[in-house]
Amino acid sequence: MSEPPLNGLRVLETASGIAGPYAGRLLAMLGATVAKIEPAGGDPARRQPVDDQPLQGTSPLYQHLNAGKQNVAEVDPAWAHVVIDDRVGAQFDTTYDDYRDGRAKYVSVTAWGVDAPRSGGIADELLVQAQSGFIGFNRDPGAAPLRLPGWPAQYMAGAAAAVGAMSLLRTEARHLEISWLAAFLGSVELAYADALHCERPREPVGPHPPSAFPSGAIPCADGFVTPGSIRAVDWEMQCLFYGRPDLVDNADYASRQGRVAHIEELWDIIRPWYADRTKREIFQYALDTPWAVGMVLTPTDALDDPHLTERAFLQPVQTPDGPIRAIGSVWRGPGLPVPAQSVAATAADPSPSRPAPPLDLEPLDGLKLIEMTVAWAGPYVGNLLSPLGVDVVKLEAQNPFDGWRALRPYDHGMRPGQEDLVADNRWFEASGLFNALNRGKRSCILSLAGPEGRQVFLDMVANADGIVCNFSAHVMPSLGLDWDSLAAVNPGLVVIRMPAFGVDGPYAGAAGYGSIGEAMGGIGHRQGYDHEGARISNIYYPDPVAGVHAATALLAGLHRRDLTGQGGEFDLSHQEATWSLHGDALVLADVEGRDVGRLANREPGVAVSGVWATADDRWVALVGPTECAGAAEASSTLTAAELIGAVIAAGGGAVEVLDPWTAPAVEPVRSMLETVDHPVTGPVRHVASPYLVDGVRPVSTGPAPTFDQHTDEVLAELAGYGADRLSDLRRDGIIGGEMPTPASLGYRF
Repeated sequence: MSEPPLNGLRVLETASGIAGPYAGRLLAMLGATVAKIEPAGGDPARRQPVDDQPLQGTSPLYQHLNAGKQNVAEVDPAWAHVVIDDRVGAQFDTTYDDYRDGRAKYVSVTAWGVDAPRSGGIADELLVQAQSGFIGFNRDPGAAPLRLPGWPAQYMAGAAAAVGAMSLLRTEARHLEISWLAAFLGSVELAYADALHCERPREPVGPHPPSAFPSGAIPCADGFVTPGSIRAVDWEMQCLFYGRPDLVDNADYASRQGRVAHIEELWDIIRPWYADRTKREIFQYALDTPWAVGMVLTPTDALDDPHLTERAFLQPVQTPDGPIRAIGSVWRGPGLPVPAQSVAATAADPSPSRPAPPLDLEPLDGLKLIEMTVAWAGPYVGNLLSPLGVDVVKLEAQNPFDGWRALRPYDHGMRPGQEDLVADNRWFEASGLFNALNRGKRSCILSLAGPEGRQVFLDMVANADGIVCNFSAHVMPSLGLDWDSLAAVNPGLVVIRMPAFGVDGPYAGAAGYGSIGEAMGGIGHRQGYDHEGARISNIYYPDPVAGVHAATALLAGLHRRDLTGQGGEFDLSHQEATWSLHGDALVLADVEGRDVGRLANREPGVAVSGVWATADDRWVALVGPTECAGAAEASSTLTAAELIGAVIAAGGGAVEVLDPWTAPAVEPVRSMLETVDHPVTGPVRHVASPYLVDGVRPVSTGPAPTFDQHTDEVLAELAGYGADRLSDLRRDGIIGGEMPTPASLGYRF
């Protein structure tokens, strides 16, 4: 078996809780040697409940986060290549100075940044989500704002910190900082792109978003399923299964917009159909047809799921409490999963002391990445890496182009005063969603339908460092672009393939997107108000989750390439990446044989927590000891400011719940945005890079590219083509092209 990608990399983890340890866990999964130093009294994750039930032994959260690490009492500062820490400036001491001034790079992961008065504890998740603005939008009409379950802000900060650590090693910079808030903002950019681009709010959509109905978590005979209804083929398949083929061509139902006016009638049709079938019966349709549909898997379901079992997603892990099953690796690829992972006892000897050997890595700003991606998950990779200096080429075809160019949240989705863009192809350059995700990239338009286009692509690959592809599992092989063909051209290439369910396994052929990923990846079962059995959000959260884990694999593969000369192909499943943010629930299911409980807005292990309405028609999120109960109970008689003050005075924490339309106007969100001038839309604010590098936030190198903007430039540079060759390829329709008008493609306004 080959060595894992990060073999030889040394990481010192002085962080505790979730975010920093998750960064260390991901790096350990990829083969790094991670030495963990716990604070006095131990990592608080050891004692962290995961729901309302009391712990039995060590917390499943700690076991999930700390497999594969050494646990040591001290480390010579010269031992590590990189340090992952969670202290704020007021806590820095001579130990920090030793690492900052030495060879090791320093990554800070805190709730609000190193300049904040405190670093944040696990229970601050609710406060960060509230400040982000997301949960003010994620709710039922008239009901309390609803958080995402578990600790997604901390997990996303940890995953982004792993990306940041590997990026930092390729620069002259010494210190990289990421906050939970900044990481979470980037992962809910869908809501922010809507708000910042269109500049108008929209109403909460509830558990079954009407714009993609049938949608959400729908009850079936033994649980819940989530039907996909975004593509035309999804609706066509459903009509056949429901026994209503007449609806396929019915003008009132054929389009997503048309179905909005007939939701109650559709409920009467579909409820009995779902109620008569089990979730696996319904999911079988996804395996047999093009319909995208997902089961809401519980953690106990996942333990015995045939797809996850065949892909060996869960591995045996030894712990001081006994053997468990836990996630072995989020990726499949060279040297993965790393064997013999275990949860170490506290302060095991010997302590690492030998100085770290130098690493000879290519500079970050010299790397060239080809994105063969659409929508959100794949483009999120370049969205993270482009501001850090990676040259990202977005590869599209004229037909089909990236559908997010046409995705609009409100009517035709134009900013006020720009409604006339719907008359021509400028409309495709003005999507707030597309433009947010593709800033700073270069556009190259290439048809891969024939052998000449395939050869053009291989000529590009010869001078690229990496490829990210989020097409279905069969697409690359069907194009003759399997790993062997690519490696023959460039043996040092790193390829990340990221279908919804991975490259192989029983579900590999099934279609999937974010809502289905929530169902199949542990979010749907855990999410919702107390009265709900399951819930799917309207944010497609597994997309950025998959994107940040794909970026991690890319940089790990390039690390291996730089040290060994060998590239490789990595397989990332959206489903498995999403489960990794809920690995504690899998450990709990294995150890106690039960599913994790739904908590709505509560923080587990906290006496008083949740979201309360105030007398001035606002919402306040609070966490605190029992002394905060009186203030919470009196919330309806207090203003938001009064409630926040009372909770803080009682020893708790509280913030006003914002939404994507109010948060950009206030700190700390305001300073986490950047303004980018686009040639069609003009200046627009976007969520900026989540990183600070040596105290400076990287900025986008430019707006999202217009269609075909850089094709000749990219092919001249990567493929070495001259003007005559480019002219011939354009004449033959192999490269370039012009977007058609929206009306000619059937868009109506």
